[in-house]
Amino acid sequence: MRLSQNFGSDEDALVERVYTTREAAKLLDVSLRTVQLWVEGGALSAWRTPGGHRRISAASIDAMLSARGNAKVSAAPRARVIGVLIVEDDKTLCRLYEATISSWGIPVRIEIAQDGFDALIRLGQGKPDIIIADINLPGMDGVTMLQKIRANPDYNDVEIIVVTGLDSEQIQRRGGLPEGVSTFLKPAPFALIQARIQEIADRKLHVAAAAS
Repeated sequence: MRLSQNFGSDEDALVERVYTTREAAKLLDVSLRTVQLWVEGGALSAWRTPGGHRRISAASIDAMLSARGNAKVSAAPRARVIGVLIVEDDKTLCRLYEATISSWGIPVRIEIAQDGFDALIRLGQGKPDIIIADINLPGMDGVTMLQKIRANPDYNDVEIIVVTGLDSEQIQRRGGLPEGVSTFLKPAPFALIQARIQEIADRKLHVAAAAS
């Protein structure tokens, strides 16, 4: 699906097609706030008109649709399956997270994002139950990413665990983490992570049983 098409005269062809935030949200099948997050994170190319209105490049929407394979992903995890988003650029550690978490016998759906921009995109595609994130990330760092996530009330119920090599003083120098974020020094505290994921699984099971 290509959105950037040229119509009319050669002069028209030189003008890049753009979309409003609302049009972009409809094309990408996400909320307005998700589009705003993607723009703020740099995942979508945009600028403001003299009147202060956002205009989003059709080319950047084309690129995102292509990357997503035009798939429309549910905004919520399936009942009883725990959505886990791991934001970590160390591929070896990512494999360790996947192997360890998958071995616990808890129904999970694990997604990996290796930078803050990718994490925001994945959040727009489907809200996880828990985010496990590093702070030292390429591009958008973990502090900025988590501040943007916590600024969106849609993600208030997402549990966030930070696993980092930075101490509290170093984190504060980067701007500090939002409230409600649990922070641990590396190596990853797998026993604690398992307990948190199991608690979420038990809670979802209880809700599903009550609804049946």
